Amino acid sequence: MKVRLHIGVAILFTLLTLVVTAMLVAILYFGNRELAIRTAKERMAEARSQSVDEMLTVIRGAGNVVSSTSVFLSKFTEYAGSSAGLDVLYSQMQGNEHYYGLYFGEEKSGDFFQNINLPKHWKTFGPSALPVPEGVDRVQRIISDQSGERVETYFWSNGRSLATPFRSGTTVYDPRTRPWYRGALEQSGIYVSPLYQFESTGRLGATFSKTVVDDEGKLLGVVALDITISALSQILDDIRIGDHGLVFMLDREGRLLSYTSSRSEGGAARFVSSNTNESIEGSSKIIDSVIDKWRESQQDFFRIASASDERNYITSVMPIPEVFGAQPTLGLIVPEDEFIGEIKRNTTRAMQIGVLALFLAVAFTFVVARLLSKNLVRVATEARKVSNFELSENLNLKSNIQEVAELETAIASMKAGLSSFGAFVPKELVRSILSKAERISVGGETRDVTLMFADLKGFTRQTEGLEPEVLMPALSEYFETMEKEISGNQGTVDKYIGDAIMALWNAPLDDTDHPVHACRAALACLQAETILNSDNGALPFRPLHTRFGLHTGRVVVGNVGSLSRLQYTALGAAVNFASRLEGLNKVYGTRILVSSDVAVHVENKFVLREIDFVVPAGTSFPSRIFELIAEKDDDGGFLVSAAKKRELEEWSSCYALYQSGEWGDALDALERHRETASNKQLVDIFAKRCKRFASKPPASDWDGIYWFEKK
Repeated sequence: MKVRLHIGVAILFTLLTLVVTAMLVAILYFGNRELAIRTAKERMAEARSQSVDEMLTVIRGAGNVVSSTSVFLSKFTEYAGSSAGLDVLYSQMQGNEHYYGLYFGEEKSGDFFQNINLPKHWKTFGPSALPVPEGVDRVQRIISDQSGERVETYFWSNGRSLATPFRSGTTVYDPRTRPWYRGALEQSGIYVSPLYQFESTGRLGATFSKTVVDDEGKLLGVVALDITISALSQILDDIRIGDHGLVFMLDREGRLLSYTSSRSEGGAARFVSSNTNESIEGSSKIIDSVIDKWRESQQDFFRIASASDERNYITSVMPIPEVFGAQPTLGLIVPEDEFIGEIKRNTTRAMQIGVLALFLAVAFTFVVARLLSKNLVRVATEARKVSNFELSENLNLKSNIQEVAELETAIASMKAGLSSFGAFVPKELVRSILSKAERISVGGETRDVTLMFADLKGFTRQTEGLEPEVLMPALSEYFETMEKEISGNQGTVDKYIGDAIMALWNAPLDDTDHPVHACRAALACLQAETILNSDNGALPFRPLHTRFGLHTGRVVVGNVGSLSRLQYTALGAAVNFASRLEGLNKVYGTRILVSSDVAVHVENKFVLREIDFVVPAGTSFPSRIFELIAEKDDDGGFLVSAAKKRELEEWSSCYALYQSGEWGDALDALERHRETASNKQLVDIFAKRCKRFASKPPASDWDGIYWFEKK
């Protein structure tokens, strides 16, 4: 009895194992990923709550200081508006490095009494950066009327002792005109200013102020406390999540107030002045993208991909309670890898283990299947021989497996039929018929392309003494250099013809600016050739002198050839014209010639010199031809010197006289131009023509076209 064997067991087992493994890994990854994102939301909510609590703590502390000082001065009015009150003010702020200054402005006289706290790490004071004397921990500032002038005096102070003044002079400062003073008068409670620069030091901070009234309700003045941004900066730094988390704050209008760098970069939070156009630096650049997306979507929580570092970020942007006179919006940004990086690594390890297990399972299944189906392997081997038309040996399996026996019979019948077929049809054709590979069909399409032909001057003479094993790698190095510049400017090398190169643009890939790219490639090839010709070059046939011809026209591009050999190329008159154009460089002594069809597309971007109006040998239509000199701007690195510009202007004048048929004047101009011309061969050609036309003028209907009869 024949036993059926399902030869697809191994494949089915492999697919089943692969699907199960993939499902398990996917469930593990996406489940943990969602958990991580929920954790990120919770962490961000905690960070926001922490920041609000800490900010409110700072605000409440500052408010308490201002309120208690206001009450004290209301009860003990003798300390209000006196230098003795400075020590009282200092006792209220002493020991808190975030408190910059506590001061009192008197309503009646406009006198001003201020204590300025000097933390230990401050080595200088004020915009003039005055050195702080040893042991000094505060500055006292008093403004009062003296002999009809307002005099401002600064004192160094240590504890409660008043030192000698270190700076004094007249001032126009009047506390009653300041925003913190007017703000306190406009509301009954504590006034909190927006962030601003302190007048005495230029540092950024905010002011808390409150009115001081006596027992009868009479306004004595306003007491105020300056708080530096160091407290807010520390809070923003503390709530960063992970090593690469970022924090930023926007004002009520959505403008950036402050932002942090990551812990890994170091540095404190930066505050952006409204009077500057400060740009965000370093890894914090993602903040710009987050702000733009938040303004667009107004979502509280979203994910964003960064183009600069190719990382995904989790972001939370939500308003927080009023702080420092503003209703800010707090943004938290954390790279997704901070939360799911370990999940990704675990998933990768799980996949690696799964792949290893799959490999072992497949190997085991393969071994078992092979033990059960040795004869199937022999059948497969015999089938491959048949596909190669090797029909001499007979297959004799004598297998008890039904499928194997049926295959043996089928192969024997096929071999017999092919042997008979091979008696009438050549074996190579039979092998082609038996082949199962897909073949590219012959055909093409019509499209506009820009063609380039490049050829080395004197290559045969330079290389006739070189051994082939020396010539081949050297020529290949030259081709590789040229191909790099061509492909780097979106061109395609069609073929190498001896030492010549044929390239095209706008085929097979579309290129809407193909004439420009072709011109740029030709100039780049000349630069690369200069490097090859330098002392560092190792080519045995230096110096290299490549000539280029560029033409834009309509051709047929596609696959040309036979069943056994196909080539993608371009066919048409435009191809022939480009080739002839390259050859005209020999006549005019030029390096790069382009047709008018190229020039019309690139004249605004490249420096061109009109050379002639010709019909090249082997072609039938005339074209103005131009020498490609350089690019007009310096983005591509090709510059034109002032001397070269003068030469081009002189040539333009000579050529205009030639075109207008003024042979004598043209000849005189050419002879003068020849003295400074870099291409004397070109000048000599037209001088020779002018002499010939002067002695034997052309027909009256002469159109300026020069017909070449030799290639």
